[in-house]
Amino acid sequence: MRITITLLVLSVLLSGLIPFSKLNAQTLIAPSFQSGDGYTMGVLELSEAGEVGENMAWDYSNFFTVNSYNAQILSSTPSPFEDDFPNANWMLEAGGAQYYYNYGPDVFEYYGGVEGGVSYPYSDSEIYFPYPFSFGETWTDTFDIELNILGIETHRSGIVSSVVDGFGALDLPGGVHLEDVTRISLSREITDSSMTGEVTYLIDLAMFYSGTTVVPMVTHTHFQVIEGQDTSIQDYTEILQSYLVEIDDLQHESTELDFTMFPNPASSKVQFVFASGINAAHSTDEIEIRDISGRLIETLNLVPGVNSGVIDVSSWAKGVYTATSKLGLENVSTKQLIVE
Repeated sequence: MRITITLLVLSVLLSGLIPFSKLNAQTLIAPSFQSGDGYTMGVLELSEAGEVGENMAWDYSNFFTVNSYNAQILSSTPSPFEDDFPNANWMLEAGGAQYYYNYGPDVFEYYGGVEGGVSYPYSDSEIYFPYPFSFGETWTDTFDIELNILGIETHRSGIVSSVVDGFGALDLPGGVHLEDVTRISLSREITDSSMTGEVTYLIDLAMFYSGTTVVPMVTHTHFQVIEGQDTSIQDYTEILQSYLVEIDDLQHESTELDFTMFPNPASSKVQFVFASGINAAHSTDEIEIRDISGRLIETLNLVPGVNSGVIDVSSWAKGVYTATSKLGLENVSTKQLIVE
């Protein structure tokens, strides 16, 4: 069974024709969905998040995506790594990686994932927020775990905090108008400590949910990486483009995002974004940048669970470069990067 729901008809279906229920936007309850549901998320460059407040009108109708990716939600059992995530009830598959969650009924909870065939289960899960979650309410959770990251024993600790800080109406591209929208601000502060040093990741999300959808209609991401005296900043926005109900196998179309980079052409910093869900993560281990002669110019190494990245090209010679993501030994994706 495959039912494709575009955003143009999604606003009608949210009223109850598919397993989404109408709900007062001041309170978010656990999502309603089926195993096999999939969706397409469009990625666009930096945009300002809709403001917080009551009875708001958020307008995204003139936004254009630069790329997109597919994702699918499946039961965590059976799955190849189900024994690593015994407390999870759902698995999100995106970009060749798998991420394990509880989507309710009591909490939205993250247990870790599998990227590049390597599993990194959280012994102490991250609880993003509880259900029901009402306007003005806040939530905080801490986590402290030991992981193996890129072959290095790493201590990961952090804190996640969230608040329902807005509700109102939302306009999306294609003439979609939604009245039942809840805004949640969620912040994650993650510190990885190992023999190579300490890195802190600050991830701030503004998410707009409608009814009991399992994925946000819109997600804004502000991402900082702090390593010693170095700080890099990344900003991007994702918009739900279509939803597919109870499909047997999600087809990865030509628009699927292996990675996207912007601005392109570039003269200073180039940002890379990968198929994400909530984690800005992808199954590739690295991005290689080469010049026209094939000479390796720079390698962007990615960290499980937080792997998004920025490269500074301000000192590079003008011209055409190639950016290649390594997805195993046989599967690669290569795109052109123009430096001007």
